[in-house]
Amino acid sequence: MRCPSIGRRCKGEPRCCRSTLFRSSRISAAWSASPVSAARCWRTLLRSDHRTTIETAGAPRVPAVSLSSRRVGVENVEECRVRADPGFESRCARLEPRDAEFVYNEHDGHLEHLVAVYLFDETSASSTSLTEERVREWMHARLGSHRVFTSVITRSPLGIDHPHWVPTETVDLRHHLRVWAAPGPGWDGVGPLLGEMVTSRVDLARPPWELHVITGVTGLDLHDGPVTAVALKLHHSAADGLAVMELAHKLFSETPLPAPAAAPVRLPRTRMLVRSVRDIPRRTRTLVRSVPGNRASARAVEAACAAGDWPRLPRRPATRFNTVASGRACLRSIVLPGKQVAATRSAAPGITINDVVLAAVGGALDRYLREHGERPDGALVAMVPRSMRRLERWQSANQLVVLAVDMHTDVADPVDRLTAVSASSRLEKKRTSHPAMRRQVAAMDTAPPLIWRLAAYLRRRNRYESNTSRTSHTMISNIPLTVDGLTFGGARAVAVLGSQPPIDGDRLRHFVTTASGGDLVLTVIADPEVMPDLPHYLEVIRTSLGELHDAVRARGSEPFADPDAAATPA
Repeated sequence: MRCPSIGRRCKGEPRCCRSTLFRSSRISAAWSASPVSAARCWRTLLRSDHRTTIETAGAPRVPAVSLSSRRVGVENVEECRVRADPGFESRCARLEPRDAEFVYNEHDGHLEHLVAVYLFDETSASSTSLTEERVREWMHARLGSHRVFTSVITRSPLGIDHPHWVPTETVDLRHHLRVWAAPGPGWDGVGPLLGEMVTSRVDLARPPWELHVITGVTGLDLHDGPVTAVALKLHHSAADGLAVMELAHKLFSETPLPAPAAAPVRLPRTRMLVRSVRDIPRRTRTLVRSVPGNRASARAVEAACAAGDWPRLPRRPATRFNTVASGRACLRSIVLPGKQVAATRSAAPGITINDVVLAAVGGALDRYLREHGERPDGALVAMVPRSMRRLERWQSANQLVVLAVDMHTDVADPVDRLTAVSASSRLEKKRTSHPAMRRQVAAMDTAPPLIWRLAAYLRRRNRYESNTSRTSHTMISNIPLTVDGLTFGGARAVAVLGSQPPIDGDRLRHFVTTASGGDLVLTVIADPEVMPDLPHYLEVIRTSLGELHDAVRARGSEPFADPDAAATPA
């Protein structure tokens, strides 16, 4: 029999046509169906070093051989496919540029991790006490929920490529799990412990996650009765808010997801280097070809801005919250009644829950600064992360853009301020949804790793002085974290708190999440050096929301002027 791939008689040699495979009637039929296509397929298969298994309908599996991991289509032969066993490239995934950016930006003044604190009702759990050994057993059975639990972020040799996720041979849970007893009741007891947890750095030499369990927490206005607080801490390169929500529903369930057994990856850094060098020509071609399109996108964005489609991003003087962080944090949460927020958003058509929170926090922050003798020069601006999952199909774990929403704190009337905030929010959504802006954001993926590291270095050199201008003064993030259906040791979840550490230039952060019953939980993380009276600030926020609600009720059925009637929400 002659081999269609090399044109000579088959002798069963390893580099020939693999005569064992030719004994399958299905494969023979594939060759006879289209010799030209088959020859191309066999050349592809024979030149690879990945282990595969060929399956044919109605036939037993053939032992794996050295074949390509690529799917090979065979004309006129249905249900014939090639499946790849895990190889280096599938097991050691390269971080997408948007995810690698969080690794490059990591330093003492700019910690890049997320902390989601889930509260579980202890009265609904079994009477068995939670010990560190029991929590380890629980976590060990769920290590397969996400690769962050079993992989290490490994930097590429010579820095010519982005970091990779490299599976680790063992996961020592003693370095990742801690069980604490609440030091005392209320936020005075658990707050300092959470603050220390939020500001401690994630060890990137190990899988970048931690799980802290605090038992016997009482005295919180988030729930009547004792709760167990479970803090899930992840590096931001592994997930954004939506990804954390998806992970929580896998983790806090009754269905275990153990990590699959796999052989260790040998010489990962050497193989990363080989892969990186091999990909340099391809990445260079991609970069060169993208330059004309990137320039056209920049011109289109500038033209849209000049035409008045949206205003230029405002730059305002910095406040005390935009200086160098001290490395400490205080953390507290309050409940915003869902009915009160829903009634307030009826002030005008198109107002969202986010708009109500932005207006309330903006008014409170302006009042707090004035109480401390600092009069903001112009309106305060909020940095608001926005998920792009409904508009884009990025492959990164983080699929976010940043909105710079003017909170119009220079507007005295609360309702007028609310409608102005809503209009600014819609304009920012319109800006980030514009095709030219989306192309400009996507162009970041073509930049080589050296450019990303250089940008991180320049950002680190920023002095963050109080006399500089800023595009935002504080972060207000609505994280889509919910507690529906979540359990831990039989206890049901009643609330969840989102948090991130204060960083240089952003020493005051706000996170909005959902509690059971439809209420909202507002968590504030502040650097105590610039906000030593966080409980007072939270009361100012309550007062600001109450004034906004009362002003809307006082307006009654009066018509509201929409300052941006032409803007449509994205």
